[in-house]
Amino acid sequence: MLGTYYHDRAQVRVGNLPEPRLLKDTDAIVRVTLAGICGADLDFIKHGPEMGIQQGMRLGHEFVGIVEEIGKDIHNIRVGDRVVASAMFVDGECHYCKRELTSACEHGGLFGSPFFIEHGGNDIQGGQSEYIRVPYANTSLFTLPEGLSTGAEDAKALPLADNFATGYHGAINSNIRPGETVVVIGDGAVGQCSVMATSLFAPSQIVLVGRYDDRLKFGRQKSGATHTVNGKTTDPVEYVKELTQGRGATSIIDTIGNQVSLKQSLDMAQAGASISVLGFGHLYAPVDAPYSEALFRNLTIHTGIVNVVAYMKKLLPLVESGRIDPSVIFTNTLPLAEAEKGYELMLSRSNGIIKVALHN
Repeated sequence: MLGTYYHDRAQVRVGNLPEPRLLKDTDAIVRVTLAGICGADLDFIKHGPEMGIQQGMRLGHEFVGIVEEIGKDIHNIRVGDRVVASAMFVDGECHYCKRELTSACEHGGLFGSPFFIEHGGNDIQGGQSEYIRVPYANTSLFTLPEGLSTGAEDAKALPLADNFATGYHGAINSNIRPGETVVVIGDGAVGQCSVMATSLFAPSQIVLVGRYDDRLKFGRQKSGATHTVNGKTTDPVEYVKELTQGRGATSIIDTIGNQVSLKQSLDMAQAGASISVLGFGHLYAPVDAPYSEALFRNLTIHTGIVNVVAYMKKLLPLVESGRIDPSVIFTNTLPLAEAEKGYELMLSRSNGIIKVALHN
């Protein structure tokens, strides 16, 4: 079968890989129909040696597909079901899963990455392939509802695997109040999804902060931002302060997570504000812990990985009803065989590119 794998720093390849097989009674095999290239995938390949990624490791943690085979202990899905996967496979039974903190699952892992490899062994599968083995399929796969089950709607369901669920996670943890001002820092796919998710909570203003004019325009026209600011030409802190009578925003979602974005988040937050940090920038460069500033201004800083499984049943009906359509983030769709081109497009941040999907 065709599959995408890590070749060398910032390089991927598509080649013939062994087809997966069931290893445990709680596994399922899924024929992938649509997969996404995530910004995290770009980070993994750019920092491959530092992150422990070995040559040949399969990539991709966002996928939709059709169940081909199931283990004897599978009861939540059937062969032939069209499903969307959680980006992380989780057992659904451990202490943290029972508390709906599935990102801390004691036996879970992230598809297509070296994270939690001790749980998945050397057979961690990637979703950017024709077939994939899904551990703990009872809790890691979700059957798509009737309105999303024809295949034509795969692009609407796919972002729920990670990007839109992550944006929703940020919206919840930034404690949005109706009628107030929310700022989203970062104009990539997660930033755009954060804007869309934020709109579900009825703020009066949604400010998208980024560095690319084409993405900011996309945020206004398709994601729902009421205001945008390019941080390369305008100080976003001053912009937000002017917009809010000098007080600052009440809710901030930081999808970058580095020293600069965190400092901006703190500086544009009014007293009592909530900041949700979603970005991984701190993995690659140290970030100072802002405890003193947060303490004296009563700021809440919430960090953490999305709990996809906890949100999926809430989000699928919103997509099926048409209240949200996260498929807009896919600006390009390519055949799986052209995955290398897809990575190149996203790494180059070419004009108009937000996110690439790969179809089989």
